[in-house]
Amino acid sequence: MNRVLMTVQLPGRPSLAAARRKLGLRPDEVDESYGLVEIDPAQHLYALLVDADAAEDKGGGWANPRIEPFGPPV
Repeated sequence: MNRVLMTVQLPGRPSLAAARRKLGLRPDEVDESYGLVEIDPAQHLYALLVDADAAEDKGGGWANPRIEPFGPPV
């Protein structure tokens, strides 16, 4: 399944469930093992990994490209 990153602003000490509710996502549309990752504490901004189709229905998301080594092995 293709997944993308979405961001959400949540005050206090939010949970993944609170992020799902605010974005209107079902539990099966969110990668629970990725969790809720704090991006900017000053703005209460968090990221979560969401099914691409669900993210598109909610207004989009950001690519989550695989990070791989660049160049020959050292």
